[in-house]
Amino acid sequence: MKTVTLEEFKAFGPCWMETEEGSARLEEIGNRKKEWTALDVLRLEEVGAEDRLWAVLREEFVPAHILHEFACRCAEEALRKAGVTDDRSWNAIRVKRLWIEGKATDTELAAAWDAARAAAEAAAWDAARAAAEAAARAAAWAAARVAARAAAWVAARAAARAAAEAEHIKMLIALLEE
Repeated sequence: MKTVTLEEFKAFGPCWMETEEGSARLEEIGNRKKEWTALDVLRLEEVGAEDRLWAVLREEFVPAHILHEFACRCAEEALRKAGVTDDRSWNAIRVKRLWIEGKATDTELAAAWDAARAAAEAAAWDAARAAAEAAARAAAWAAARVAARAAAWVAARAAARAAAEAEHIKMLIALLEE
């Protein structure tokens, strides 16, 4: 498994080095070991999930084929959660896996992604139309009630993002341990 030293990690340009507190924290954590693997970093629970993923989702830590497979799994998860049934989106992931195995060309991959993009654009137009209708309905609500709903939505979205990041860390650990 690939390893990275603290000095090599600093060369990635983490935003944590922008403040004195963040820089000191990075030094403290980084000096615990001479070299770090992606698994070491992913298991640092005192570091936020988003920062752990930012740190390791690069070829200096994780082989390219695993990064590609991780992207496929994340895409599948997103499509399942969104209830996407358009075959063009699912086919793009299938072709990406064939490309990883050397069984699909760059041209075939690009065509699959173009088709998936067209499917996403069509879905976005549908979502935009629904959002406009929802906005018109929301305008009828009292301002305080809309603000309360918006605050709840923001909190729910943050909680969902944190849960997704935690799931992505588990998914990546499993891939690295295979």
